[in-house]
Amino acid sequence: MRSSRNLRRRGLTLLEVLLALGLVTFLSVTMFLFYDVTLRSREFGTKRINEGNLARVIAMKMAEEIRSANGFLIGAGPGIGGRERQITIQTVVIPDKELFVRRQIQDEPLPAQSDMRQVQYYLAYDEDKTFDYPDGTTGPAPLGLVRREIQTLNQVIVREDQSESVDLDLYAPEMKYLRFRYFDGVEWLDRWDIGRGGEAGLGNSLPQAVEVTIGYTPIPPPEEEEEELDLDNSELLPALPEPYGEDRCTIVVRLQQADTFFGSRLLRAQRPPAGTEGDVTN
Repeated sequence: MRSSRNLRRRGLTLLEVLLALGLVTFLSVTMFLFYDVTLRSREFGTKRINEGNLARVIAMKMAEEIRSANGFLIGAGPGIGGRERQITIQTVVIPDKELFVRRQIQDEPLPAQSDMRQVQYYLAYDEDKTFDYPDGTTGPAPLGLVRREIQTLNQVIVREDQSESVDLDLYAPEMKYLRFRYFDGVEWLDRWDIGRGGEAGLGNSLPQAVEVTIGYTPIPPPEEEEEELDLDNSELLPALPEPYGEDRCTIVVRLQQADTFFGSRLLRAQRPPAGTEGDVTN
């Protein structure tokens, strides 16, 4: 009788079972949320790193071409000209090394390559689609950063009507922000167009440095400006510094071939304000 009592075991009540299941469920949900937050943080960090690396690589590529700009190309114009959202670079490059390889007479000749290039960077927009920008405005949908290269190919003056010499490429569709600033030795400006004609026509018209900023936050297209920019206007204000943004990459390009004596700055400072040139004082 006593042995049979020892064999009896006390079972779990319904309340204990429910408490056990609730505890297991709570621990499972907690672990799931922990891993979910960890994976999301890791994915976000990896994305930001990849975006930063992409923006840095594109900015360094643009900086490399800006450094190769010439002071002035006869017929092509100043080495660098641009606005806040666009830059034009006149440069001379060395042809590919394949052209210098000795070939047999029966081999088909390689196509000619020009050493003079004109490169433009700007943002493209789709006029057929609308987009709501972060600043509250509505405008054409941004397409991304465009690189436009014109190979002059033995032309004294760049001819835009020859489509076969123009290479238009949506260089980086991820980049929706672009801004340039130009340093003349004293001030940062948001436009640069020194060296077209006049006494500066054959001089070194390069800025001392160019600041390039690219990013991912879309910005609306700039307002239409006059084709010919006027840097001789004494009321032209310096460009404000680029505000900090987590999704932007800024690089300052120092032009070693710029005029050491700040010739472009001195030339602009010596000219009379716009509208007063040619006035006669009695």
